[in-house]
Amino acid sequence: MTHTITLPDQTTFTANDGETVLAAAARQNLNLPHSCKSGACGQCKAELVSGDIQMGEHSEQALSEAEKAQGKILMCCTTAQSDISINIPGYNANALPVRTLPARIESMVFKHDVALLKLALPKAPPFAFYAGQYIDLLLPGNISRSYSIANSPDQEGILELHIRRRENGVCSEMIFGSEPKVKEKGIVRVKGPLGSFTLQEDSGKPLILLATGTGYAPIRSILLDLIRQDNSRAVHFYWGARHQDDLYALEEAQRLACRLKNACFTPVLSRPGEGWQGRKGHVQDIAAQDHPDLSEYEVFACGSPAMTEQAKNLFVQQHKLPENLFFSDAFTSSASYSPV
Repeated sequence: MTHTITLPDQTTFTANDGETVLAAAARQNLNLPHSCKSGACGQCKAELVSGDIQMGEHSEQALSEAEKAQGKILMCCTTAQSDISINIPGYNANALPVRTLPARIESMVFKHDVALLKLALPKAPPFAFYAGQYIDLLLPGNISRSYSIANSPDQEGILELHIRRRENGVCSEMIFGSEPKVKEKGIVRVKGPLGSFTLQEDSGKPLILLATGTGYAPIRSILLDLIRQDNSRAVHFYWGARHQDDLYALEEAQRLACRLKNACFTPVLSRPGEGWQGRKGHVQDIAAQDHPDLSEYEVFACGSPAMTEQAKNLFVQQHKLPENLFFSDAFTSSASYSPV
Protein backbone atom coordinates (compact mmCIF):
# COMPACT_ATOMS: atom_id res chain seq x y z
CA MET A 1 0.00 0.00 0.00
CA THR A 2 1.23 3.50 -0.80
CA HIS A 3 0.46 6.88 0.73
CA THR A 4 0.63 10.33 -0.86
CA ILE A 5 2.81 13.00 0.78
CA THR A 6 2.14 16.65 -0.04
CA LEU A 7 4.84 19.31 0.35
CA PRO A 8 4.37 23.07 1.00
CA ASP A 9 4.33 23.93 -2.72
CA GLN A 10 1.75 21.15 -3.35
CA THR A 11 4.36 18.84 -4.87
CA THR A 12 3.35 15.26 -4.13
CA PHE A 13 5.16 11.93 -3.98
CA THR A 14 4.32 8.48 -2.68
CA ALA A 15 5.73 6.38 0.15
CA ASN A 16 5.43 2.65 0.56
CA ASP A 17 4.44 0.97 3.80
CA GLY A 18 7.38 1.12 6.20
CA GLU A 19 9.33 3.60 4.05
CA THR A 20 10.35 6.83 5.73
CA VAL A 21 9.29 10.15 4.27
CA LEU A 22 12.92 11.07 3.58
CA ALA A 23 13.76 7.75 1.91
CA ALA A 24 10.65 7.93 -0.27
CA ALA A 25 11.54 11.46 -1.38
CA ALA A 26 15.11 10.44 -2.20
CA ARG A 27 13.89 7.44 -4.19
CA GLN A 28 11.89 9.86 -6.34
CA ASN A 29 14.80 12.31 -6.70
CA LEU A 30 13.43 14.93 -4.32
CA ASN A 31 16.17 16.48 -2.17
CA LEU A 32 14.47 17.44 1.09
CA PRO A 33 16.48 19.12 3.88
CA HIS A 34 18.48 16.50 5.78
CA SER A 35 21.90 15.44 6.96
CA CYS A 36 22.49 12.29 9.04
CA LYS A 37 19.42 10.20 8.05
CA SER A 38 19.50 8.60 11.51
CA GLY A 39 17.57 10.97 13.79
CA ALA A 40 20.67 12.51 15.35
CA CYS A 41 20.99 15.94 13.76
CA GLY A 42 17.45 17.34 13.44
CA GLN A 43 18.11 18.82 10.00
CA CYS A 44 15.04 17.06 8.52
CA LYS A 45 12.63 18.50 11.05
CA ALA A 46 9.17 19.23 9.64
CA GLU A 47 5.62 19.96 10.81
CA LEU A 48 2.74 17.55 10.26
CA VAL A 49 -0.22 19.48 8.84
CA SER A 50 -2.61 16.58 8.34
CA GLY A 51 -2.70 12.80 8.29
CA ASP A 52 -1.42 9.96 10.45
CA ILE A 53 2.22 9.04 10.93
CA GLN A 54 4.43 6.81 13.04
CA MET A 55 7.87 7.87 14.29
CA GLY A 56 10.69 5.50 15.18
CA GLU A 57 12.49 5.47 18.50
CA HIS A 58 15.55 7.30 17.14
CA SER A 59 13.49 10.49 16.82
CA GLU A 60 14.04 11.11 20.52
CA GLN A 61 17.63 12.14 19.82
CA ALA A 62 16.76 15.38 18.02
CA LEU A 63 13.08 15.96 18.80
CA SER A 64 11.83 16.94 22.24
CA GLU A 65 8.51 15.85 23.69
CA ALA A 66 7.34 19.46 23.51
CA GLU A 67 8.12 19.56 19.79
CA LYS A 68 6.29 16.28 19.23
CA ALA A 69 3.26 17.75 21.00
CA GLN A 70 3.43 20.69 18.58
CA GLY A 71 3.23 18.31 15.61
CA LYS A 72 6.93 18.33 14.72
CA ILE A 73 8.42 15.25 13.04
CA LEU A 74 11.76 14.02 11.75
CA MET A 75 11.34 12.93 8.15
CA CYS A 76 14.14 10.36 8.42
CA CYS A 77 12.30 8.56 11.24
CA THR A 78 8.69 9.03 10.10
CA THR A 79 6.52 6.64 8.12
CA ALA A 80 3.12 7.64 6.75
CA GLN A 81 0.09 5.69 7.94
CA SER A 82 -2.26 7.61 5.62
CA ASP A 83 -1.98 10.41 3.07
CA ILE A 84 -0.17 13.25 4.84
CA SER A 85 0.67 16.92 4.31
CA ILE A 86 3.80 18.51 5.83
CA ASN A 87 5.45 21.90 6.15
CA ILE A 88 9.25 21.97 5.98
CA PRO A 89 11.34 24.90 7.24
CA GLY A 90 13.96 25.79 4.65
CA TYR A 91 12.20 23.85 1.90
CA ASN A 92 13.33 25.00 -1.52
CA ALA A 93 10.94 24.16 -4.32
CA ASN A 94 13.66 25.12 -6.80
CA ALA A 95 16.32 22.79 -5.39
CA LEU A 96 18.85 21.48 -7.87
CA PRO A 97 17.69 18.29 -9.61
CA VAL A 98 19.07 14.98 -8.34
CA ARG A 99 20.69 12.96 -11.12
CA THR A 100 22.49 9.65 -11.50
CA LEU A 101 25.40 9.70 -13.94
CA PRO A 102 28.69 7.95 -14.71
CA ALA A 103 32.04 9.35 -13.58
CA ARG A 104 35.61 8.45 -14.45
CA ILE A 105 38.23 8.35 -11.68
CA GLU A 106 40.78 10.83 -12.98
CA SER A 107 43.17 10.59 -10.05
CA MET A 108 43.63 9.03 -6.61
CA VAL A 109 46.05 10.65 -4.17
CA PHE A 110 46.67 9.14 -0.75
CA LYS A 111 47.43 11.34 2.25
CA HIS A 112 47.90 9.48 5.54
CA ASP A 113 44.74 7.33 5.73
CA VAL A 114 42.66 9.44 3.33
CA ALA A 115 42.16 8.91 -0.41
CA LEU A 116 41.53 12.06 -2.43
CA LEU A 117 39.52 11.06 -5.50
CA LYS A 118 38.90 13.34 -8.46
CA LEU A 119 36.00 12.24 -10.64
CA ALA A 120 35.44 13.52 -14.17
CA LEU A 121 31.77 13.93 -15.10
CA PRO A 122 30.06 14.10 -18.50
CA LYS A 123 30.30 17.60 -19.95
CA ALA A 124 26.64 17.90 -20.86
CA PRO A 125 24.40 18.65 -19.20
CA PRO A 126 26.67 20.17 -16.52
CA PHE A 127 26.37 18.81 -12.98
CA ALA A 128 25.42 21.58 -10.55
CA PHE A 129 25.66 21.56 -6.77
CA TYR A 130 25.89 23.92 -3.81
CA ALA A 131 28.99 24.13 -1.63
CA GLY A 132 28.55 21.73 1.28
CA GLN A 133 26.38 19.17 -0.49
CA TYR A 134 27.24 15.49 -0.98
CA ILE A 135 26.75 12.68 -3.48
CA ASP A 136 26.07 8.98 -3.22
CA LEU A 137 28.92 6.97 -4.72
CA LEU A 138 27.43 3.89 -6.39
CA LEU A 139 29.99 1.08 -6.34
CA PRO A 140 30.20 -2.43 -7.78
CA GLY A 141 28.03 -4.99 -6.01
CA ASN A 142 25.11 -2.59 -5.54
CA ILE A 143 26.99 -0.77 -2.77
CA SER A 144 26.25 2.88 -2.05
CA ARG A 145 28.20 5.23 0.21
CA SER A 146 27.73 8.96 0.76
CA TYR A 147 30.62 11.43 0.50
CA SER A 148 30.74 15.20 0.71
CA ILE A 149 31.93 17.16 -2.31
CA ALA A 150 35.22 18.89 -1.53
CA ASN A 151 35.68 21.17 -4.54
CA SER A 152 34.06 24.46 -5.47
CA PRO A 153 30.76 24.46 -7.43
CA ASP A 154 32.36 26.56 -10.17
CA GLN A 155 34.84 23.78 -11.01
CA GLU A 156 32.72 22.27 -13.75
CA GLY A 157 32.94 18.64 -14.68
CA ILE A 158 34.91 17.59 -11.60
CA LEU A 159 33.98 16.18 -8.21
CA GLU A 160 36.57 15.76 -5.47
CA LEU A 161 35.90 13.31 -2.63
CA HIS A 162 37.90 12.68 0.54
CA ILE A 163 37.52 9.07 1.68
CA ARG A 164 39.00 7.90 4.96
CA ARG A 165 40.19 4.35 5.41
CA ARG A 166 37.94 2.55 7.87
CA GLU A 167 38.64 -0.84 9.39
CA ASN A 168 36.47 -3.51 7.75
CA GLY A 169 34.80 -0.84 5.62
CA VAL A 170 33.49 -2.20 2.33
CA CYS A 171 34.40 0.94 0.39
CA SER A 172 37.77 1.11 2.16
CA GLU A 173 38.63 -2.38 0.98
CA MET A 174 37.72 -1.42 -2.59
CA ILE A 175 40.12 1.54 -2.44
CA PHE A 176 42.84 0.69 0.08
CA GLY A 177 42.84 -3.11 -0.11
CA SER A 178 45.59 -5.28 -1.56
CA GLU A 179 43.44 -5.89 -4.64
CA PRO A 180 41.50 -2.62 -5.04
CA LYS A 181 38.42 -2.61 -7.23
CA VAL A 182 38.27 1.18 -7.43
CA LYS A 183 41.23 2.37 -9.51
CA GLU A 184 42.33 5.33 -11.60
CA LYS A 185 40.52 5.51 -14.96
CA GLY A 186 37.81 3.22 -13.64
CA ILE A 187 34.13 4.09 -14.02
CA VAL A 188 31.73 4.56 -11.11
CA ARG A 189 28.29 6.12 -10.84
CA VAL A 190 27.26 9.03 -8.65
CA LYS A 191 23.87 10.29 -7.52
CA GLY A 192 23.33 13.86 -6.41
CA PRO A 193 23.52 16.57 -5.40
CA LEU A 194 22.11 15.71 -1.98
CA GLY A 195 21.90 17.32 1.44
CA SER A 196 21.16 20.77 2.80
CA PHE A 197 24.44 21.59 4.58
CA THR A 198 24.85 24.78 2.59
CA LEU A 199 25.26 28.46 3.34
CA GLN A 200 21.98 30.29 3.58
CA GLU A 201 21.40 33.73 2.11
CA ASP A 202 24.30 35.99 3.03
CA SER A 203 23.16 37.52 6.31
CA GLY A 204 26.49 39.19 6.92
CA LYS A 205 26.76 37.36 10.24
CA PRO A 206 30.20 36.02 11.14
CA LEU A 207 30.69 32.31 10.49
CA ILE A 208 32.10 29.59 12.71
CA LEU A 209 33.10 26.52 10.68
CA LEU A 210 33.88 23.34 12.63
CA ALA A 211 35.26 20.10 11.21
CA THR A 212 36.70 16.87 12.50
CA GLY A 213 38.55 14.40 10.28
CA THR A 214 37.27 14.33 6.71
CA GLY A 215 34.56 16.76 7.75
CA TYR A 216 37.10 19.09 6.18
CA ALA A 217 35.77 18.16 2.72
CA PRO A 218 32.47 20.13 2.70
CA ILE A 219 34.08 22.96 4.68
CA ARG A 220 36.75 23.12 1.98
CA SER A 221 34.01 23.49 -0.65
CA ILE A 222 32.38 26.28 1.36
CA LEU A 223 35.70 28.10 1.80
CA LEU A 224 36.47 27.86 -1.90
CA ASP A 225 33.03 29.22 -2.75
CA LEU A 226 33.48 32.14 -0.36
CA ILE A 227 36.84 32.87 -2.02
CA ARG A 228 35.19 32.75 -5.46
CA GLN A 229 32.60 35.28 -4.27
CA ASP A 230 35.32 37.54 -2.84
CA ASN A 231 33.20 37.39 0.33
CA SER A 232 34.17 39.67 3.22
CA ARG A 233 32.23 37.94 6.03
CA ALA A 234 34.21 37.15 9.16
CA VAL A 235 35.06 33.44 9.13
CA HIS A 236 36.76 31.37 11.82
CA PHE A 237 37.52 27.80 10.78
CA TYR A 238 38.42 25.17 13.40
CA TRP A 239 39.64 21.76 12.26
CA GLY A 240 40.13 19.10 14.88
CA ALA A 241 41.71 15.65 14.97
CA ARG A 242 43.50 13.32 17.36
CA HIS A 243 46.98 13.45 15.82
CA GLN A 244 48.70 15.89 13.49
CA ASP A 245 48.82 13.39 10.61
CA ASP A 246 45.01 13.27 10.73
CA LEU A 247 44.99 16.90 9.57
CA TYR A 248 45.85 15.58 6.13
CA ALA A 249 45.56 18.96 4.35
CA LEU A 250 46.84 21.25 7.08
CA GLU A 251 48.90 23.58 4.89
CA GLU A 252 46.12 23.84 2.31
CA ALA A 253 43.58 24.78 4.99
CA GLN A 254 45.89 27.54 6.19
CA ARG A 255 46.27 28.86 2.63
CA LEU A 256 42.52 28.89 2.04
CA ALA A 257 41.89 30.95 5.15
CA CYS A 258 44.59 33.40 4.07
CA ARG A 259 42.84 33.92 0.73
CA LEU A 260 39.72 35.30 2.43
CA LYS A 261 39.61 38.94 3.49
CA ASN A 262 38.49 38.35 7.06
CA ALA A 263 39.21 34.76 8.05
CA CYS A 264 41.36 32.79 10.45
CA PHE A 265 42.13 29.11 10.87
CA THR A 266 42.71 27.18 14.07
CA PRO A 267 43.87 23.55 13.97
CA VAL A 268 43.14 21.60 17.16
CA LEU A 269 44.50 18.25 18.37
CA SER A 270 43.02 16.17 21.16
CA ARG A 271 46.06 13.87 21.43
CA PRO A 272 48.99 16.06 20.32
CA GLY A 273 52.58 14.93 20.06
CA GLU A 274 55.43 16.65 21.86
CA GLY A 275 56.20 19.02 19.01
CA TRP A 276 52.66 20.40 18.56
CA GLN A 277 52.53 24.17 19.05
CA GLY A 278 48.84 24.67 18.30
CA ARG A 279 45.65 24.47 20.36
CA LYS A 280 44.86 21.33 22.34
CA GLY A 281 41.47 19.86 23.12
CA HIS A 282 38.25 19.53 21.11
CA VAL A 283 37.17 21.94 18.39
CA GLN A 284 33.83 22.79 19.97
CA ASP A 285 35.44 23.65 23.32
CA ILE A 286 38.16 25.76 21.71
CA ALA A 287 35.59 27.62 19.59
CA ALA A 288 33.48 28.26 22.68
CA GLN A 289 36.50 29.62 24.55
CA ASP A 290 37.25 32.01 21.70
CA HIS A 291 33.63 33.12 21.21
CA PRO A 292 31.77 33.37 24.54
CA ASP A 293 28.84 35.18 22.91
CA LEU A 294 27.54 33.55 19.71
CA SER A 295 24.23 35.39 19.57
CA GLU A 296 25.16 37.07 16.27
CA TYR A 297 26.88 34.08 14.61
CA GLU A 298 26.05 31.24 12.24
CA VAL A 299 27.73 27.88 12.90
CA PHE A 300 28.36 25.06 10.42
CA ALA A 301 29.72 21.83 11.91
CA CYS A 302 30.70 18.67 10.06
CA GLY A 303 32.17 15.52 11.54
CA SER A 304 31.38 12.89 14.11
CA PRO A 305 27.90 12.84 15.71
CA ALA A 306 29.52 13.34 19.11
CA MET A 307 31.19 16.57 18.00
CA THR A 308 28.14 18.02 16.25
CA GLU A 309 25.79 17.15 19.12
CA GLN A 310 28.12 18.48 21.79
CA ALA A 311 28.79 21.64 19.79
CA LYS A 312 25.10 22.36 19.36
CA ASN A 313 24.28 21.81 23.02
CA LEU A 314 27.25 23.87 24.17
CA PHE A 315 26.73 26.80 21.81
CA VAL A 316 22.95 27.03 22.22
CA GLN A 317 22.70 26.43 25.95
CA GLN A 318 25.78 28.29 27.17
CA HIS A 319 26.88 30.70 24.43
CA LYS A 320 23.60 32.24 23.22
CA LEU A 321 23.64 30.81 19.68
CA PRO A 322 20.12 30.81 18.18
CA GLU A 323 19.26 27.15 17.63
CA ASN A 324 18.11 27.78 14.06
CA LEU A 325 21.56 29.15 13.17
CA PHE A 326 23.38 25.88 13.93
CA PHE A 327 23.78 23.70 10.83
CA SER A 328 25.38 20.28 10.97
CA ASP A 329 26.40 17.36 8.81
CA ALA A 330 27.01 14.45 11.15
CA PHE A 331 28.36 11.25 9.67
CA THR A 332 27.50 7.89 11.13
CA SER A 333 28.33 4.28 10.31
CA SER A 334 28.36 3.17 6.70
CA ALA A 335 25.38 0.96 7.43
CA SER A 336 23.18 4.03 7.43
CA TYR A 337 24.87 7.21 6.24
CA SER A 338 28.42 8.30 5.81
CA PRO A 339 28.89 11.74 4.30
CA VAL A 340 32.62 12.44 4.28
